Amino acid sequence: MTLLLAAVAVAFGALAQSVSGIGFALVGGPLLFALFGAREGVRVAVVLSMLVNVGVLAREHRAVMWRRVMPVLVTALAVTPLLAWLLDGVHPRLLRAAAGAVVVLGAVLVAAGRTRDSGVVGGVVAGLASATMNVLASAGGPAVAVYATGARWDPARLRATLQAYFLSLNVVTLLTLGAPSWSLHEAVVLVVALLAGAVAGAWLSGRVPVEWARRVTLALAAAGGLAVLISAAV
Repeated sequence: MTLLLAAVAVAFGALAQSVSGIGFALVGGPLLFALFGAREGVRVAVVLSMLVNVGVLAREHRAVMWRRVMPVLVTALAVTPLLAWLLDGVHPRLLRAAAGAVVVLGAVLVAAGRTRDSGVVGGVVAGLASATMNVLASAGGPAVAVYATGARWDPARLRATLQAYFLSLNVVTLLTLGAPSWSLHEAVVLVVALLAGAVAGAWLSGRVPVEWARRVTLALAAAGGLAVLISAAV
């Protein structure tokens, strides 16, 4: 039953990310953590997230704003191995609680947004925050989304730029943490669910207002993060 629920969450996460640019780990992560545990759940989420990134980039790669995202990306790639090493010895329950808290905090940050461009310094801070959240919960999107809002990135090119950032960061995270040890059955079920959600998201991306999709994604993310946080405390 947990695998089925995780598959549903993965499908909705893939749909959300295909439409709004973020949301896969925020929506799918909590149940992946419940199914696999905090450390293994992050590895699984990273692999699945990479598939979503590739799917979106396959149709939108020409829209990537490499120059705008570079300060965030370089910082995140540089600090990810160090962060993974520092967090390696953390107790599993504490790590799970931290992952749940990160998801909730990320949803709140994106919902709050901001309107001021903080320049290169802000990009470095966003990269550090994003890398930390990605190692903890495969949820590096909120910090970058908040920065992109303040920097007034072109909304029409934001989704593609975020996928390019996430794919680069996820590759480094996976190389640092190692591949997941899920079973073939688990992998097939989750990948099929992800593909179904991604196809639906590709169809909806031009039909559903991005703001509406973002609000639903954040609400689901906050609820899922709270569930993981509570389960780690009991």
